[in-house]
Amino acid sequence: MNSEDLEDLSIKAKLKLKFSLRMLSEPLSLKDIAMSWDHCVRETICEYAQLHGGGTFTSKYGGWENYLDDS
Repeated sequence: MNSEDLEDLSIKAKLKLKFSLRMLSEPLSLKDIAMSWDHCVRETICEYAQLHGGGTFTSKYGGWENYLDDS
């Protein structure tokens, strides 16, 4: 991951936050803002990871049962 990727992720997370905050009712609490930021950042990172081959062990290789049958 280079600095350009990091900048793109930051922009995407900020845009998600901007949209998310518009959906919340006012007055906004600090807790609402923090929870929205956390959700937006996690979503952005997950999207990046999936685009670059990320995922869980099971999604990449299948469950353990696939390997137990080979013996």
